[in-house]
Amino acid sequence: MSQEKKSAGMVAMVLKNPLLYVILLWTALGFVLTPVFEKIGIETAKANAWQIANFLILLSVLYYFGKDPLKEYLSKRRTEIGGSIDEAKKMLEDTERSSQDYEYKMEWIEDDLAGIESRIREEGDRERIRLMEEAQKQIERIRHEAEFTANQELKAAEALLKEEAIRSALRIAEEILKSKLGDQDEARLLEEYLQEVERGG
Repeated sequence: MSQEKKSAGMVAMVLKNPLLYVILLWTALGFVLTPVFEKIGIETAKANAWQIANFLILLSVLYYFGKDPLKEYLSKRRTEIGGSIDEAKKMLEDTERSSQDYEYKMEWIEDDLAGIESRIREEGDRERIRLMEEAQKQIERIRHEAEFTANQELKAAEALLKEEAIRSALRIAEEILKSKLGDQDEARLLEEYLQEVERGG
């Protein structure tokens, strides 16, 4: 009894399987196509009809048993491709971000270089002005020193000339007095002259 139940269960399971009906359908198609091909005049009508039926049965079996693994493979492949696309998108975003960072850095470097160039130019201008002011001060100092030295030398020359003039005047006066005056008059006049010179000097 249990053997019969098992057999009945298996038959029910086979009957519930849609593949069986598809195979029966293609087999029936093989029977139908054989006389059709013979009426058309195809010499190998039977062989051709069953080749078509066998091919359709094979496709059905492959589809029935391969659809789940194929779906799984395609789903897995789709996931992998999606992951690759996401990764590529992320890499593209990272690259664009890096590119923007580099562009920003390049702009910053260009601005910084322009600032450095401007500062160098300003410092050069300031240094030139400072050197010119320093040179002007040196010129003024040298001019003052030259004026001071010239004044000192002028004063020394004036004093020397004055002294020479006094000596010449004394010598001339002495000669005049010697020729016209006596010794006492000569001494008195010389003393008066020296006192007057001292007062005037």
